Amino acid sequence: MVIPCRALLPVLAAVVASAVVSCGSAAVPSADVGGRAAPKPPPKPTFTVSSPTDPGRRLQTLPTSRASAGSTVDVVLHPEQTRQVWWGTGAALTDASVELLDGRPGFVRTLFDPKAARGARLNMLRLPLSATDFSPRMWSWSWDGRTATPSPEARRALDLVTSDVLPLRPGLRVVGAAWSAPAAMKTSGTLRGGALADDEVGAYGDLLVAQAQWLERHGVPLWATSLGNEPGHSSDYPTMTMTDAQMATLASSVGPRLDALGTRLWAIDHNWDDRDRVDAVLAESDGFDGAAFHCYAGHPDQMAGLALPRMITECTGTVDDATGTFGWDAENLVADAIRAGSSGLMMWNLALDAEHGPADTGSRGGCKLCRGVVTVTPSGMIREPEFFTLAHLSRAAAPGARVIDAEAPEWLSVAAFRNPDDTVGVFGQNRSGSEQTVRIAIGDGGGRRYVVRPGEMFSYRAPVPSG
Repeated sequence: MVIPCRALLPVLAAVVASAVVSCGSAAVPSADVGGRAAPKPPPKPTFTVSSPTDPGRRLQTLPTSRASAGSTVDVVLHPEQTRQVWWGTGAALTDASVELLDGRPGFVRTLFDPKAARGARLNMLRLPLSATDFSPRMWSWSWDGRTATPSPEARRALDLVTSDVLPLRPGLRVVGAAWSAPAAMKTSGTLRGGALADDEVGAYGDLLVAQAQWLERHGVPLWATSLGNEPGHSSDYPTMTMTDAQMATLASSVGPRLDALGTRLWAIDHNWDDRDRVDAVLAESDGFDGAAFHCYAGHPDQMAGLALPRMITECTGTVDDATGTFGWDAENLVADAIRAGSSGLMMWNLALDAEHGPADTGSRGGCKLCRGVVTVTPSGMIREPEFFTLAHLSRAAAPGARVIDAEAPEWLSVAAFRNPDDTVGVFGQNRSGSEQTVRIAIGDGGGRRYVVRPGEMFSYRAPVPSG
């Protein structure tokens, strides 16, 4: 991964318990006259904020405001005007993340538990299928021409997925990506850099399918995969370039076999400014089901206009502070990206330590300043700014939601959703530089008002009014 200077700038909380009435020594659900269970009341609206400057005001639920209408700005939702399906939020389970999360189920719950009051509530996970620049040791799956076998490092990650993450998130969407083919399939003869050899394209495709089959047999839900991470980049850590012709050939061979397993194949898995490559491979093969983008070069609007679904599969914070991160993420990774058709957001490392590792100590490349969604220290865990971007998105939009139209002032970065449970959700961030009272209304409805301080992110969830 190459990160330019620009990258340095970058559910509901209320749970309604069923009413009970006493009947002798037993408690039974309340019922209507006909003996049927009474319907649950609709969930109450919730509004949650996170401040970039006040750690005590993060994922805090706010009451409605009594501000006068004259001091209020409107966010008007149109739940009948639906667009792309929302897939969800997540991050990558690199070897560094495995090292820091393995044996710490509380940290895993903070990231994935959909009921965690102060959690990120992630539902997607990016699974490296080879070593990365955040691997202390080099590894790849072994391949004998018929059987794919995960390395010990891969098995450790898979064990964490099946034992810790899946029990919390049975509907977890795992997205695979290899940073490199096995060394014998490459022009360099090593995992570090080089290209996929032309005479190994068929064997590499067979390996990708065999990996998906192995994961399916062992209970790992490989929901999607790409042909390889960042196929335009080669460096002295696990990387591998592929030509457009190689990727089109692979997609035509691999795509139908992955479809049979229920696994989507995504094109390119590289930066926004690689849109030309996306168009080129899609024109040469119909084996792709979507496209994957990273945030390190180009602009989110370069994703717009694709005939296939798309999402951001990688972005990372570095040394930027929460104020800058909240603003950059909300505008680029959420509002503009969703406007350009993005169906999800995954960050880079789930967890790193305070030294931005553990990483490939033998590499001169890679990312030396990458920040995890959480930072694990000897005394606990720090939720980094990217955590709150994902957490607010997760609260606004459930997997399977539809993006809807919303009207809002220019200084408010907004994305809105209609959820499968017939609620609406809003993600927003106040870029005005001053405190604002925001009224969220559905169509011509009266709406509710909430006070949002400068730079704060917020998420809102409320039932769609009947009728």
